[in-house]
Amino acid sequence: MKKIVLLSVALLVVNVTFAAQQKPTVQEKQQQPSEQEKAMVQRINEAQMSGNNSDFYEAQQTYMDYLESRQDWDKYYRTGLNRVIYEVNHKHFHRAFNEIHYITDHIKEHHQEQYLYISNMGLGFFYNGRNQPEMGEKFFRRALQGIDAEKNPVAVFNAYLSLAQSLSFKRPAEAMTCLDSLPQQMLANPMYESGVLGYRCIIANKMGDRKAFYRYFAKYDSIRLNLPTQFNAANLQQVMVCHCLMQNDYQRALTWCDSLDVPLTATELRINIYEQMGDWERAFRASELKDSLVQTDEREALELHMADMAHDIDLLQAEQDKAEIRRVQLMTVGLMAIAIISLLMGMLVYRHKKNCRLKEQFLQLQEARRSTEAGQAIRRAFVSTIQQKLKSPINVLRGYARIFNNPDFLLKPEERPKRYNDILDAARKIESLIDPVLDSFAQGTTGITEKERTVCVEALRSPLLTLISTAEIIIDGLEQIPHDEYMQLRADVCYNAYHVATSTHQLILFSLYGDEIQTPKQYRIGLNEVARSFLNSYDLHPSAIDNNRIVATTFKTEVADDVMIDTNPLLQDLLNCLLDNADKYATGGVVQVSCHANADGTYAISVANEGPVIPAADAERIFTPFVRLSSDEHSLGIGLPLARRLAISMGYNITLDLEYTNGARFVVTGI
Repeated sequence: MKKIVLLSVALLVVNVTFAAQQKPTVQEKQQQPSEQEKAMVQRINEAQMSGNNSDFYEAQQTYMDYLESRQDWDKYYRTGLNRVIYEVNHKHFHRAFNEIHYITDHIKEHHQEQYLYISNMGLGFFYNGRNQPEMGEKFFRRALQGIDAEKNPVAVFNAYLSLAQSLSFKRPAEAMTCLDSLPQQMLANPMYESGVLGYRCIIANKMGDRKAFYRYFAKYDSIRLNLPTQFNAANLQQVMVCHCLMQNDYQRALTWCDSLDVPLTATELRINIYEQMGDWERAFRASELKDSLVQTDEREALELHMADMAHDIDLLQAEQDKAEIRRVQLMTVGLMAIAIISLLMGMLVYRHKKNCRLKEQFLQLQEARRSTEAGQAIRRAFVSTIQQKLKSPINVLRGYARIFNNPDFLLKPEERPKRYNDILDAARKIESLIDPVLDSFAQGTTGITEKERTVCVEALRSPLLTLISTAEIIIDGLEQIPHDEYMQLRADVCYNAYHVATSTHQLILFSLYGDEIQTPKQYRIGLNEVARSFLNSYDLHPSAIDNNRIVATTFKTEVADDVMIDTNPLLQDLLNCLLDNADKYATGGVVQVSCHANADGTYAISVANEGPVIPAADAERIFTPFVRLSSDEHSLGIGLPLARRLAISMGYNITLDLEYTNGARFVVTGI
């Protein structure tokens, strides 16, 4: 979904290029953009591509003020539509809806009704972004009715393309017919033509029309190879996955999926590949991942929506409170006037002062409560934004840690620069966001002391800098490093990449769920299925203490496979924390995950290893954030506290089994 909306944005940006290629009239020459305007547009584009909200809003508002002062309404409303698309792409649906209302009111106020199609286009993008393609289709059709096709072929082109996007979800044949209605003169531009051809390839693949697919792909690939600077690569990865599937080249199809930077789209494509391969187990795992990603996207969108709604409600509540205070004050004055006639002056003054003090205290308490709630909502929204920015670099480091942990996996020398540059870029992105994460953490309900902040910095910065320096050494000395030395450096990269990715992910979750907010359990799944799934997807990592240890994983259950539980996807993060801890401190033997039934009708999951036994005196202390049982340990000390916080948010509990003496055994109860 997101990738197709971005295609529409790309085409809107190309409008400037297409218009510049036409021969301008005398009037148009007078309206050619100045250098100042070009600089403002460039600033918007850079901020939009970087995803920096504050920079984008500031640049966009500056440009809209400039256009309004010149009464250039065509560019003004199209810039407003670009703001709507930006908000939809970042799941700020409440802000997008407010922006559409603003554009509509502005059009009516300035009697520019010929631009009402802009509002309909905005509503179309809004509903498509919320997975309501039927409503999106309705408003894109309205937009087409309001566009003067002769004067504005670019708007017609974008409207038909967006309408095809809405139709493609359930009626791909109609979507293809819609693309046939695009103004032909626009397709003379390779940027437009390649974008539309790529979309045609995707729809033809969905329809199973091999003949049409190869016809469109031949033109698409010709532009890609012969006119690379004018090629629209918005949907390149999806098209290439479709092409590989047509040729039954599943490995290349999966490789193209790995290059996609939209996890949900990549997962959906992998499901198609696995199903065509007949690999139903991997298809099922990918489906579970897709459901998790969809739920995560919906939860993040809802949190952003609720944060915006809460802000509006707070403003309205403040106005209502002022009106109520004025009403109460008027009533009090009236009662005091009557009481002065009938009661003693001293009693009236005393009661009046007492009432004023009570009101002031009440208002202070109310204001403190509202400020606290608003601050927590803003902080969670800020942490969610950082989490979104860190998701990609964390996944990059985890991915490379997973494959580098396999000694049989070897990189060709020519592949190494890109792989280690990927690691370097991901590590630097995480390094740049460590301080904002810690600042947001410090503002939570629990907060952290300066000593605890120092522990966080030490645990994250040291392996992060080691990771960066090691990657730079490998990149700079690709041809001079002996193979044995290179493999040792690669092992260091593997260990530090996994440590940084895991610690950063845990710290963000600890900050997000540190305000004791209850998490809804709306995800129904089999208990054994949850345990097997996360255990099968977990890769054991080499110990920082003993690289020669041998550890295996095993699963044991006392519960029937048809037992279902209501839970939350955060259960996966909870279990990962326990398994990371068991893996880290296991000296060998087996790490075992078990499912049990309790006498009260609930269930339990336990994770046990073979290694050092935790003293009974430390049974609760290990759940305290940033506590390290050994002075020689340099870990973050947050895995077990995070597991307990996640458990509490879902109504569970975690304890250390003191009767287990072969190592450490943690039990999650109340499931």
